[in-house]
Amino acid sequence: MRAQMDAMQKRMDTLEGQVAASAKSSKETAAGANQSVAHGPAVANAPAPTDSGVPPGITPAGVPLAPPSGETLGQAVRQLIPGRVTGPQAPTIGALAGQRSNERQGVIIPSIQGVPQVFIPDIGAVGDFTLQQSDYKKGDPRYDPSADKFTVRDTQIILFSPIDPYTNAQISIDKPNNGPFDIEEAFVVFNKLPYNLQVRAGQFRPVFGLLNATDTFQLPIVNRPNALANYITQDGFVEPGINVSTYIPNPWDAAIKLDANMLSGVNTLAFDRHQGQNFDYAYMGTLSYARDLFGSGYMTAGASMAGGPGPGGQAYYEDPFLQLQYAPDQRHILTWSAEGLLVEQQAVGNHGLKRGVYSLLDYNFWLRYHAGFLLDIADLPNVPSGTQVGVSPVLTYFLSDNTRLRAQYTHTTPSGSERSANTFFLQATFALGNLKPLD
Repeated sequence: MRAQMDAMQKRMDTLEGQVAASAKSSKETAAGANQSVAHGPAVANAPAPTDSGVPPGITPAGVPLAPPSGETLGQAVRQLIPGRVTGPQAPTIGALAGQRSNERQGVIIPSIQGVPQVFIPDIGAVGDFTLQQSDYKKGDPRYDPSADKFTVRDTQIILFSPIDPYTNAQISIDKPNNGPFDIEEAFVVFNKLPYNLQVRAGQFRPVFGLLNATDTFQLPIVNRPNALANYITQDGFVEPGINVSTYIPNPWDAAIKLDANMLSGVNTLAFDRHQGQNFDYAYMGTLSYARDLFGSGYMTAGASMAGGPGPGGQAYYEDPFLQLQYAPDQRHILTWSAEGLLVEQQAVGNHGLKRGVYSLLDYNFWLRYHAGFLLDIADLPNVPSGTQVGVSPVLTYFLSDNTRLRAQYTHTTPSGSERSANTFFLQATFALGNLKPLD
């Protein structure tokens, strides 16, 4: 800005010189015009001519307009231009004491230049309401009559703000059903580090498989599939720690991304933070590959691995996943997702490996309507053997981008002490703001 103002002042000086030269060359022309006016025919009611023969207040044709007497054009224009712009500087002691200073002060910015002084974060809120009706029988471990009612399943307040051009931060305050307010996520993201690295620190949802980074209210179905929830809870992994992610350079210029995490495992089913008297960390990594497909769709494939101290010893998790989407037009979008989970937990009943897999087909068949079908196969935890299969048709309607209604029916097959069961869900979800959009 300072350079632009200096250039503008130089242009004004040049323009002033040109105007002065033009005025000098026009004096003879103005004198000839005045003589013609003085000897021409008289006009009734015309103002009395001056000594030069020109009526007062009128500039003869061909004579450029001039600034007021005693002031050059450059001086008149400079009065409209603000003073010289100075760089950021701290206030002087006299200024702080209320004393006046004759020196022009610049803008006072005690922090990083170009960063706003007042932080007003973007604020969003989410409400998730459900109605559950089931036919569980007495003696079934899942039997809970109090669950068959209307429930405010989850509410969240989300705050997000860029701290500077290179750093973002987010806090999510969560109020689950029958639980206290707590901090679900609180993290800072450093976006532009050397070697194209991105670092996230705090408590967050690490990338693990397809659905872990998705909040429960954002899921394309009512609940997280049992293939995952039986071993990482219905909320998934939400862990304190540090994450490093980057795209891996390769000769094919393919979108290959690596996410690596060092976490203080706090997941009650997966990790136990304290193993004996020693504190140990959980480690998690995901390698994924994405590309366009079908000319109007995409493919995402990859695998996640995690390891850390489990409930009775070391625990290991492997999660391969695949997602395909085909969109012939904006009103017809077909998405197929598949994810598996292989779990090994030492010293937990000596039950060996546990497996789970789900397949979800979602069809956006008309503007705001989605029809889906979930096939969910999962080994039961805490028993030597037993596999349960669930099938769920789902119908979702978006009233708007931020309001969603859903109906889901789930039938599960019997296994061990768990009998076959049928459950019906109604769900209503709204989101204020676009910090966590509904999917």
